[in-house]
Amino acid sequence: MSGLARYFEEADLSTVVIGFVREHMQAYKPPRAMWLNFPMGRPLGKPNNPDYQKKVIRAAFELFDRSTGPVLEDFPDVIPVRDGRMGYAIPPEYVVSRNDVGDVDALLAEVQAEIAQLRPAYDAAVTARGRTTVGASDLDVNLLAPHIAEFVKGGKPKSPRKGLSPIPGLKLVIEDLQAFYSEARTHRDDIDDFELLGEWFWMETKAGLLIMWLEAVALHTEDKILRQVVDMSLVTPRFWSVGPLPGSSASGW
Repeated sequence: MSGLARYFEEADLSTVVIGFVREHMQAYKPPRAMWLNFPMGRPLGKPNNPDYQKKVIRAAFELFDRSTGPVLEDFPDVIPVRDGRMGYAIPPEYVVSRNDVGDVDALLAEVQAEIAQLRPAYDAAVTARGRTTVGASDLDVNLLAPHIAEFVKGGKPKSPRKGLSPIPGLKLVIEDLQAFYSEARTHRDDIDDFELLGEWFWMETKAGLLIMWLEAVALHTEDKILRQVVDMSLVTPRFWSVGPLPGSSASGW
């Protein structure tokens, strides 16, 4: 978004970027930016609270009054997350062998079974809401996890979306998989608690484990393309303390 803001500004369109990763905004220096000390996924605060959402928007719009830039302001409110701010990577001891293909396939089978179990709730959610955020990758839901698993094995399958290279395409696949789980769970259990959803996804689901495994592989690879998974922050930040991944030297999973 920070990069896009520059292009818009060159076309005489004024922009304000709001975001959660202060380091990124400091590095890219968009003309006007506001940092939110909020949990990931809540750019305007808690859902269904229009008064508070207007407060955030108005604070962002006030940056249009600045005559010089780049401007980076901190929104004054903090929406806390349990155990402090979210971290960006799983601990370095979570090293996974890229040759452990059998275990990856076993985990993939568990993810696919999980998806099948959640599918009725997801379909009901789409019917009730009349919309879905799943689909940005142009990949069928049943093909999302296999696509991620190929990267875990060390492969680099082509992006399912025309015009995108493999890693940006992988980002959309990851987002689609997370959206599928979130939409199914929020509808099934009538919840809007992002912390609860995040803890459930990363701590309890096999899909969350598959994505963490992907990050572990990317953290310890010398492959420049696969390394972009970490460098581009493709995996959603987490703040929960998780146990060792399958295939690691640590015990207790």
